[in-house]
Amino acid sequence: MDFQVRSIEEFRSSQRYGVVITNPPYGERLMERTEAEHLYKAMGRVLSPLNTWSSYVLTSHPAFEKLFGQSVVRKRKLYNGMIQCHYYQFPGPAPTTR
Repeated sequence: MDFQVRSIEEFRSSQRYGVVITNPPYGERLMERTEAEHLYKAMGRVLSPLNTWSSYVLTSHPAFEKLFGQSVVRKRKLYNGMIQCHYYQFPGPAPTTR
């Protein structure tokens, strides 16, 4: 198992399968909204080539899916404190067994 804490632009992995779970800034309390939008676009660019990975993102930004650049498979509405959010789920394929 490998855990990393770093900026999204620095994220790299040689693993075939993996999971990214994140609660990035929404552009409300942390970061300006335009900074958060830039972050969401960067997340999409970095994670898109990892097509056998699963990604799960919690955010309140209404345009997250468009900024991320991928069609969500499942989306659940929930609250983070008093902020209405969505939990975007982009599951990858199940790992193959040997």
